[in-house]
Amino acid sequence: MVEQDLIGAYFESNGFLVRQATIATLATTKKKLNPLPVLAVMNPRATSNDLALNTRLYSADLAKIRFASVAILGWGNSSFSPASLSSDAQLIKYFKQEIDESRIKECFSTKSEWSDAGIGDSLRILVVPALPSSTERLTKLYQMFEGLEVDGVLTLRSILENLLRQSQPAKSYEGREVLQLLRLVKAYGLSKDPQLEIFQDD
Repeated sequence: MVEQDLIGAYFESNGFLVRQATIATLATTKKKLNPLPVLAVMNPRATSNDLALNTRLYSADLAKIRFASVAILGWGNSSFSPASLSSDAQLIKYFKQEIDESRIKECFSTKSEWSDAGIGDSLRILVVPALPSSTERLTKLYQMFEGLEVDGVLTLRSILENLLRQSQPAKSYEGREVLQLLRLVKAYGLSKDPQLEIFQDD
């Protein structure tokens, strides 16, 4: 899944160690939602998790995270569509279809082999394609996430924006295909720094 590569590169480029925690498999029945892929990430520069973080996370919050399990709900493993980017109503419907207690519980279940490394105490972070712009709908969505014991939410948009800002056309990212691609996009002038101003500074 492309999003998984992007998210792995995002955490690595921000100083985290990243490993595959679980690999999503196809559901055996149509009624059951597919398990989400999960990355285990560790920030060597942080001594502990900041438990006072807001539900909505930004790149600036990464310095306050020591261990996290990052579940990925993306374009490639859900019913998300481009139309949802411009419709809060469709986004809410999307989350109701794609998020339920069993799916969240399954992807964030503690793996005993991580206990010695302290990853059993990791934050539970969910990456989503987008969030509603309406304050009222966003508040209700955060309440739903908190009810499912999700500690924080990152958007794919803020992840892409951070990677674009970091990519340098003059630098080689051999072995890191996602960063190489973003480097080429900027090198050919397809995404110049002034264009990035349209993104929120995350």
